[in-house]
Amino acid sequence: MEIRQLRYFVAVAEELSFTRAASRLFAAQSTVSAAVRALEEELQVSLFDRSTRTVALSPAGAVFLPEAKTVVAAAERAGEVVGEAAQRLRGSLRIGTMTRITALDLPRLVGAFRQRHPLVDIRIQVSGTGSGGIAEDVRRGRLDVGVVALGPGEAHDLDLRHIATVPYTVIVPSGHPLARQESITLRDLAHENFVDGAVGFGSRTAIDRAFGELGINRRVSVEITDIATAVSYVRAIDGAAVIPRFEATDMTGVTVRPLSGSGLALTLSFAVRAGRAPSPAVSALLDLSSNYTRDDGTF
Repeated sequence: MEIRQLRYFVAVAEELSFTRAASRLFAAQSTVSAAVRALEEELQVSLFDRSTRTVALSPAGAVFLPEAKTVVAAAERAGEVVGEAAQRLRGSLRIGTMTRITALDLPRLVGAFRQRHPLVDIRIQVSGTGSGGIAEDVRRGRLDVGVVALGPGEAHDLDLRHIATVPYTVIVPSGHPLARQESITLRDLAHENFVDGAVGFGSRTAIDRAFGELGINRRVSVEITDIATAVSYVRAIDGAAVIPRFEATDMTGVTVRPLSGSGLALTLSFAVRAGRAPSPAVSALLDLSSNYTRDDGTF
């Protein structure tokens, strides 16, 4: 019986919803459901009465809940006691990040950091200005560390620590002639109407440069700050988008194809100011971060 399973069970029991529990835990609903199911199989009892609309504690679950809470609380306290026995970091940590990233689970990373270093005051700034704005805030000392999508040539005065490399994809309406191709090149898109990130976003800078090198002056009609909205706007304007591969929930009416022939890929990194050692808090965050990143080709 794992503490994680108990923690997930307690969250579902308190929320009476797998969806709300997953949101609270910063986990996928499928992960929460699988953990609870594994716990039930281990205990050989149903902890919840489920229907298509409701979730309720079973009689066994109601009896088990206070015991599970006690075990979870004891485990959390044990972690606190271990930390209290060590020298604690103090100070502040200012983190800049983009709107939507799945390659880095920043909420869980921050949660784990807080558990280990509760005396550090953490402030997170979700930037609407993209990598360009975050990078500038790091350079000027307004942020201690930023999550950016920058190429080496755009990272002057910054040290980058790699998180993930993400290929670009092309989104077009399903009825578009290009949707029948196995892959799509930038030249194929020369006359399209584009949805893209706002100026200053790392992906926008890279794609603008790539089209410029081909002598193509493209038209960007919709500028977005959240990559998840690209699909909706491609449908709305019957246009196209060249964006890093990401997990979309509704792909109705559009087709996604690999971008070929460009050699482009987006590199996601942590950025700190160059020429000076990171603070102990930044170093501790970066050391911990590998547990909360995934380099599977998805933004």
